[in-house]
Amino acid sequence: MNEATAALAGDRAAPSATVARPSRIAALDVARGVALVCMAIFHGAWDVAFLHIVRFDPGASIGWVIFARAIAGSFLMLVGISLVLSTRNGFRPRPYLIRLAMIVAAAALVSVATYFVMPEGWIFFGILHQIALASVLGLAFLRLPPRLVFLAAIAIFALPFLYRGEVFAQPALWWVGLAPKPPGSFDYVPLFPWFGVVLAGMALAKLAVSQGWDRRLATWQPRFAPGRWLAFGGRHSLAVYLIHQPVLYAFFFALAVIVAPNGAERDARADCADRCVAVGKSAADCQSYCGCVFDDLNGKGLMAAFMARTLAEDQTLRLQETIAVCSAKTFPPVPETPESGTLQ
Repeated sequence: MNEATAALAGDRAAPSATVARPSRIAALDVARGVALVCMAIFHGAWDVAFLHIVRFDPGASIGWVIFARAIAGSFLMLVGISLVLSTRNGFRPRPYLIRLAMIVAAAALVSVATYFVMPEGWIFFGILHQIALASVLGLAFLRLPPRLVFLAAIAIFALPFLYRGEVFAQPALWWVGLAPKPPGSFDYVPLFPWFGVVLAGMALAKLAVSQGWDRRLATWQPRFAPGRWLAFGGRHSLAVYLIHQPVLYAFFFALAVIVAPNGAERDARADCADRCVAVGKSAADCQSYCGCVFDDLNGKGLMAAFMARTLAEDQTLRLQETIAVCSAKTFPPVPETPESGTLQ
């Protein structure tokens, strides 16, 4: 089994001529399968929010943020473990390069697809990009003892919390992860700190191999159907990763058309009211103000352009007029016009 390079890879490889240890550990496949299920749950929640079926923001909830990072961390930990296990009987360049090429191609596909479908947050360096890079960089740590690998993991993980520089703010260096402010992307998994998680997995696997834990773990096989299903998904995890999100998105897109055809406008009205309240206005007045603005936008045929943020210059002037009129109606004691950012 070639588990080199990725937790998102699980195809069988030809056995080595000097196999002294089991080449496949079902427990790792199950672990990948569990991570895939968790990832599908998060992506489903993200789709529900993105398509305005339910008004909530996974990125603004600490629970969802922790959940997402735990999923990414589990995949990358498995990358490090798999890289060590796949080379414990000797490094085989051909299956390694084949798997690496598949991951690079998949990462490129994700980048191209999101660039055209979701340009506002396209994925230029996500989990697959990190796995591909870590699979190459990790080779330099294969011969080091577990203690040194673990110390390197700590250093790489800690660096972005201790240092960030403007030089890394240029787009060509966003993948490093040391810019003062993270760039916008729907899936951003840069070298620092995430390569540290891969190295932690490598250190753990080195320790396990030295103690013979991999032999003992390889004797376990899932007995019940759910475990076997998870193991199957884990063995084909790269394919599952690429397929599951388009399937989920298509399902929730169809659901949104049926149950929330005006979900985007509904959420925009609610966001407007929330921002209005945040600057000290009453909830009732804010509801009235935002209703006035959005009703006028609908009446003037500007809603579609406003929601898409593609207002032309003359349309922006008409929006500003609408805001001024609605502000004067709703907040007569305050002659100033509320900032148009209330609607953004």
